[in-house]
Amino acid sequence: MNNCYFISKTICRAVRRQYALLKRAALFCILGLMLFWASSAPYYATTQDDLDSANRDLEALRQQQQELSEQLGELSSQLDSAASQLSGIESQIADKQAEIDSLEVRLSELDAEKEQQYSNMKLRIKYMYERNTKNSFELILEASSLSEMLTRSEYIRQISAYDRKMLDYMEDLLAQEKQAQETLLADMSSLQFLRQEAISQENNIKNLIASKQQEIDANSENVQKAEDLALEYEQKIEEERIARLEAERLAALQSSQNSGGSSVNASTVPFSYDESDVSMLAAIIECEAGNQPYFGMLAVGSVVMNRVFNNNFASSVSGVIFSPGQFSPVASGRFAIVLARGASDTCIQAAQEVLNGNIVTDALYFHVYRPNTDTGGTVIGDHV
Repeated sequence: MNNCYFISKTICRAVRRQYALLKRAALFCILGLMLFWASSAPYYATTQDDLDSANRDLEALRQQQQELSEQLGELSSQLDSAASQLSGIESQIADKQAEIDSLEVRLSELDAEKEQQYSNMKLRIKYMYERNTKNSFELILEASSLSEMLTRSEYIRQISAYDRKMLDYMEDLLAQEKQAQETLLADMSSLQFLRQEAISQENNIKNLIASKQQEIDANSENVQKAEDLALEYEQKIEEERIARLEAERLAALQSSQNSGGSSVNASTVPFSYDESDVSMLAAIIECEAGNQPYFGMLAVGSVVMNRVFNNNFASSVSGVIFSPGQFSPVASGRFAIVLARGASDTCIQAAQEVLNGNIVTDALYFHVYRPNTDTGGTVIGDHV
C-alpha cells in the first residue's frame, strides 16, 4: 500500500514537473516572440513609412512628367503654327519680290520709251525748224497761198501738241509706276519685318522646347532614382518580412512541440468561401507567384489556407492576407491594384482549387529561395 502511494506520488511529481517545464518553455517562446515584434515592428514601420513616402514622391514626379510632356506637346504645336506662319510670309515675300522685279523692268522700259519719245520730238523739231537753217516763221511765209500757210501752221502746231502730250503721258505713267514701286517696297519692308518677327518667335519656341526637354530629361532621372529607392525599400521590407516569418515559424514550431501540436489539417476541414475569398486569394497568388509554375501558385495558395486553419493565425482569407507585415505586395500596394482589376484566369483557377481542398503543401511560410542560405524546406520554382 505504501509502495503504491509512493509510486503514485512520484508520478504526480514528475507530471507536475513536466507540466511546469512545458509552461516555462511556452512562456519563453511567447516572450521571445513578443520581444522580436517589439524590436522589429518600429523598424518595419519606419521602412514602410519610407516606402510610402517614396511612392508619394514617385507619383508626384510621374504627374510632373505627364504635365511636362503635355507642355512639350503644346510647344510643338505652337512651333508647327509658327513655322506655317513663317512659310506663308516667305511665300508672300517671294510674290512681292516678283512684282517688284516685274515693275522695275516696266519702269526701265518706260524710261526707254520716254527717252525715245523725247529724242523723236527733238528730231522733228530740228527737222522742221532747222532744215536749211530756216525757222518755222520762214516756212509759213514761203507758202504759196493762205491755205497752204494755214495748213503748215496747223501741222506744226499739231506735231508740237502731240509731242507735248506724249511727253506728259509718259511722265504721268512713270510717276504712277514709281508710286506703285514705292508701295511695293513699303509692303516688302512690312513683310520683311513680319518675317523677322516670325523667325524670332520660332527661335523662342525652339529654345522653350529645348529647355522643356531638359526638364523632362532631368525629371526622368529623378523618376528613375525614385523608382530605385522605392524598390530598395520594398526589398528591405521583404527581407524584414522573411526574418519575421522565420522567427514566427520557429516560435510556432517550438510552441507546437511543447503543447503537443495545435495546428489543424486543412485538407480534412471543410471551408465555406465566397467570391471575395476567391478574388483575394487569386490576387495574392498572382502577386507572389504570377511568374511561377502552376504548382507554385497552388503552393502559395496552400500556405494561405494552412494559416486559415491554424490556430496561430487569423481564421479567414482576408484576415491572413491583411495581417501586418506578412505579404509585401499588400504593403507596397500591388495587391490592391491586382485585386481592383482582377487576377488572371490561371491564378483564379489555382485559388478555386486550393479553396476546394487541393492543398499541395503543409507549409505555413514561404519566401524567395536563396540557394546559398536556405538549406531546409521544399523548393518549388523560385520559392522555398
